[in-house]
Amino acid sequence: MTQLPEVEVVRKDLEREVVGKRFKDVTVKTAALVARHRNRPEFAKALQGQKIETVTRRGTVLLFGLDNATTLVLSLGSGATLTRETATEEAARNTQLIATFTTGGALHYADPAKDGEAFVVPTDELADLGALTPSGIDPLAETFTWHSLGHELKSRDQPLKAMLVDESFIVGLGDLYSDEILWAAGLSGGRRSGTLSSQEVRRLYRAILEVLYEAVKQGGAGEPDPDETDPFADRSEMGDYIRVYGRANFPCPRCRQPIQFGKIDRKLESYFCAQCQT
Repeated sequence: MTQLPEVEVVRKDLEREVVGKRFKDVTVKTAALVARHRNRPEFAKALQGQKIETVTRRGTVLLFGLDNATTLVLSLGSGATLTRETATEEAARNTQLIATFTTGGALHYADPAKDGEAFVVPTDELADLGALTPSGIDPLAETFTWHSLGHELKSRDQPLKAMLVDESFIVGLGDLYSDEILWAAGLSGGRRSGTLSSQEVRRLYRAILEVLYEAVKQGGAGEPDPDETDPFADRSEMGDYIRVYGRANFPCPRCRQPIQFGKIDRKLESYFCAQCQT
């Protein structure tokens, strides 16, 4: 859920559905989620009665601008879901936060790994929270050129897969979208980035934009099960536009050779087509 397209889809949905709504009751089931506050009641009090004026994001962090010049910051954990529910909807097993609205409905935040974070901070202090400012490129929010991409690829000279999952290079791709981008570009994740030709850099540049914008258009990779530690353990739940990730032994959509899964180096694994990706 922490991948960039999924967060952008959630942001767009919330912008339509919760802007203008006022928090009524807030229940936090895990104190670690709101550890920046003294306790759970303090966090709940900071939200109760406040109206949501904006829903924006910085990288994969959601920001809810409130009408008292504060902001609810929500960093989604790995495998987390944030859904709009009715006020009477039963919470899933791993739900950590429930926030109801005065006009009905609620937000449910489920986080099986319990590695997300939520806190309320004065809006004018957001700029001082360095962790909220991604150091890498946000392809869905920033304009960048294939020339600047090529410069980074050459200067870093690392395996392509390692670069694509590095948040200091590009924000929020994870294993899923890095594998999809490499397949779309026809490039091996083990290739050293400094060896790419100008034509290959342009292919990679196009693949980054096309894969991410298509993912947003399709509503993300699918709806994970918030009660599972591995939310995509059943790959059938993933969108049909996913070409290689989780498709080991399925035929490659381009050449029909079996998709493989293996190590790129000692730390990284990848789904790939040995025939198409060089």
